[in-house]
Amino acid sequence: MITVTLLTRAGCGSCDRVAAQIRPVVAAEAARLEIRDVDAGDGAEAVEFGDRVPVVLVEDEEIACWEIDDEELVEAIRGARG
Repeated sequence: MITVTLLTRAGCGSCDRVAAQIRPVVAAEAARLEIRDVDAGDGAEAVEFGDRVPVVLVEDEEIACWEIDDEELVEAIRGARG
């Protein structure tokens, strides 16, 4: 199963908006959505992504930052399937 990861930060309105936008797209493509707070864990993601959240990854490859087009996400998921 393809994993789409959304990197977020608590209190980020754009993160909430993108999560609501991509949730049905990911489900329609039979992929798995993982939402991860960059401030959790060892802090490496907070350093790497800073204020660039939300960031969308497909199979750990960054495909979008701040905004994403639904068709772009579908293309990335399908492309990850090979």
